Amino acid sequence: MRVSVLIPLVLGIVALVAFWFWYRRAIARMSPDSDDRAPAAVRLTSERLSSLSSPGWRVVHEVPADRLGGVDHVVIGPPGVIAIETVLSDRPTAVDGGRTLTPEATMAAATARGAVDDLTRPVGIDCRTLAKAFWGAPDADRPAADEVAPGVVDVEGQRLIDWLESLPPSTMHSSQVDLVWSAVLRGIGRPDPLG
Repeated sequence: MRVSVLIPLVLGIVALVAFWFWYRRAIARMSPDSDDRAPAAVRLTSERLSSLSSPGWRVVHEVPADRLGGVDHVVIGPPGVIAIETVLSDRPTAVDGGRTLTPEATMAAATARGAVDDLTRPVGIDCRTLAKAFWGAPDADRPAADEVAPGVVDVEGQRLIDWLESLPPSTMHSSQVDLVWSAVLRGIGRPDPLG
């Protein structure tokens, strides 16, 4: 066999094998359980939270996963401090009125928002709510949110703002909102917006 035929044949086979491996990785990244898709859901939450009115609300957007555990956004406003965890799936259906009153569920919620609590407690404010924003198929027949355990709420991502604005106000003042916002931003390594 001549060298002029052998070299293009070998290069063609190498190119086909390389394309096959690239194609398999590209398809694997598109699977629903892939970690590469999570940032897209976090971006959806971020865009939705951007529509909150700025004077009354402060948002810490897209918190890196290594800073606050599973919490990817922190919302500070009239109802208090709310830790948000984004989930790329349909919201689970409520069982027994939506509440899971087990000590384990309550403890898991406190642990999930514990890192946020550690940052806000020096300012004198606790984070008492973990909201899981589900980005799946919306269901208009259900309420925007279901309380699934004390301090844990499953929220339909498309109606996240409606739910937040429907919450009753706490005793937080606007100056405390800014202090908590500043404390969380500094705590995750971002510049102090007030300093």
